[in-house]
Amino acid sequence: MDQYSEIKNVKIVTPEKIIEGSILFSNGKITAIKKGKGYSKAYDAKGKYVLPGLIETHGHFREPGLEHKEDIPHGTRAALAGGFTTVFDMPNTKPPTTTVKLLREQIERYKKKSLCDFAINFGASVKDIPELEKANPLEINGVKVFTAGHQTTPTTIPNLSDQAKIWEIAARRGYPVLVHAENQDLVTSREEARKKEKNILAYSDARNEMVVEMAAWEAVILAKYFGTKLWILHASTEGEFDAIDYARKQGLVAAGEVTGYQLFFTTKDYKKYGTLIKVSPALRTPKVNKKLWEMVREGRIDGFCSEHTPHLLDEKKGDIWQAASGTPGIQESVAVFITGWVRQFGKKTLEEGLMRLAKMSSTNVANFFRHSQKSGIKVGNDADFVIIDVKNSWKVKREELFTKLKWSAYDGMKLIGRPQATFLRGELVYENGKILTVKKGLWLKRKK
Repeated sequence: MDQYSEIKNVKIVTPEKIIEGSILFSNGKITAIKKGKGYSKAYDAKGKYVLPGLIETHGHFREPGLEHKEDIPHGTRAALAGGFTTVFDMPNTKPPTTTVKLLREQIERYKKKSLCDFAINFGASVKDIPELEKANPLEINGVKVFTAGHQTTPTTIPNLSDQAKIWEIAARRGYPVLVHAENQDLVTSREEARKKEKNILAYSDARNEMVVEMAAWEAVILAKYFGTKLWILHASTEGEFDAIDYARKQGLVAAGEVTGYQLFFTTKDYKKYGTLIKVSPALRTPKVNKKLWEMVREGRIDGFCSEHTPHLLDEKKGDIWQAASGTPGIQESVAVFITGWVRQFGKKTLEEGLMRLAKMSSTNVANFFRHSQKSGIKVGNDADFVIIDVKNSWKVKREELFTKLKWSAYDGMKLIGRPQATFLRGELVYENGKILTVKKGLWLKRKK
């Protein structure tokens, strides 16, 4: 029997509007959405906002092989505390998930360990391209391709001829390609020219807008030729979304995501945080960042994620060229988005920002990757919810984080929009700093 069958006294956030009322659910599914007051035994949200459970499109949970940084139990607990009820695993593990055998092992690993619902992204390497023919297209969320590498990339496919083989197979077999889009030739030459510099601004300049825009356009041209479904990962410039817009005009299914850290930090923040916020693609200038926020508001950006990328603190320190790229943040990212939105557009636009977040982190992602049961708060969908507190600020503290590393670039910041409670398929799994479940999440296969 469900612990609760209703959330009452709540502001229900959909991509189109906000409804004051109650959500009823049974056997893990939403059964009704009603205006007005609910029953006395319902979970009382006390007038707070509820969003659909969010989907982390870009989770690095470091199993297998890198458990000293993170693992599935810690990472998925942090996800629930951050309002993410579904996670997409990324394949740059050790070994990377580039064979059907390793894919099956990863699925079983998540079944045993993940507290969230999950889907698995297949990896691609030059030597394992034939494996893409063997995988069941409905069992993989998509195939991830690194067109350029960085300090912790195990597989890189820089040559267009190899990329073309992958795009062709993916189009023919019916699954998306997810692209880490940077041009390796440009990265190599530009980093080589700047390698004697010790200012981290040189890193952002070496991996500048040209580097990512070139790779995004190359990906789109390949997708156009083969008819491949395309998702651009952690996009950071308008030019990448210009490429996506062009793809759509050609009749392709193409989309892109932005990360919390790309929206929240700019190159001005290097002075304070240094290599803690070294990421790849690199951070952008305040001017580029402002345009990114404008595109979020305009609806040009399809997805929002944390790109949770844990590294040991020692791996994040030292030489700007050798320090690991990436930063954790899955527990903080909802509050990071809401805080950043208010900072950009003002408190009066808060509800607009919440509706945009619901669309970017649930509806758009679920529809693109064919997990329709996760596409928002509507009758028949999974009863996945996150209740958000926007009235009280949250001071981020390391000891309150569920990640294995327990460090955060947001440590000590005051953010608004902290998740208060998270429901997964009707079960209250997180509330006020405590994980309330030991149940394992379900493996999501893409629908035909």
